[in-house]
Amino acid sequence: MSRRLAPTTALAALAALTALAMAAIAGPARALTPAELFAQVAPSVWRVQTFDRDGLPLGQGSGVVTGFAELVTNCHVLAKAQRVQIRRDGLPQPLPARLARWDVQRDLCQLSVPGLTAPAVRLGRADQATVGQAAYTVGHPKGLDLTLAAGLVSSIRRNDAGQLVLLQTSAAISGGSSGGALFNEQGELLGLTTLGIFGGDSQNLNFAIPAEWILDLPRRHEAARAAARAAAAASR
Repeated sequence: MSRRLAPTTALAALAALTALAMAAIAGPARALTPAELFAQVAPSVWRVQTFDRDGLPLGQGSGVVTGFAELVTNCHVLAKAQRVQIRRDGLPQPLPARLARWDVQRDLCQLSVPGLTAPAVRLGRADQATVGQAAYTVGHPKGLDLTLAAGLVSSIRRNDAGQLVLLQTSAAISGGSSGGALFNEQGELLGLTTLGIFGGDSQNLNFAIPAEWILDLPRRHEAARAAARAAAAASR
């Protein structure tokens, strides 16, 4: 004996089938041309400048907007800084920033930037990256604003526990690129460009920390603060 679906059940089933059909028709997102990708992501990559207690320039790097009035960069970009600001060409004044969250072990820090209205990038999945896929870096190497470089994901680097810790890329980075962005062809953030091995016989050995770590930053920041408070209380 056949069973008839209740109206609400039938509608839900129809909606699910329609969604699956549309997804099958749509297929994977279209790869952007380098020019399209740059136009899409450039507003979200900023130069990070640091200063010492006397107000003298200390260093600079790059940063990526990941939320409303929020930007992430590498912690080593902020080392010894007493004041931080972000800026980019075409703006009359830099924007002051303050450290909001940090995970020194992963070299990932978040800045709060009141007045920053730039769009957040879309986060991709570094754990789904494949060797040989196209990759693009955008940053401010040597203070040269918004430099785009193209390359490949060269390797997936994991620790002894099998956890993804670095994406290796042939897309160029230089001093000042730290905290910048590594994008896939869809303009999704795969990671933050963190280090390169330069000089001697080294070529195109550039690395980015996974974008997924950004999502885990609030939890790890609070855990680190709690551990620090417990250690301080135990030492009294």
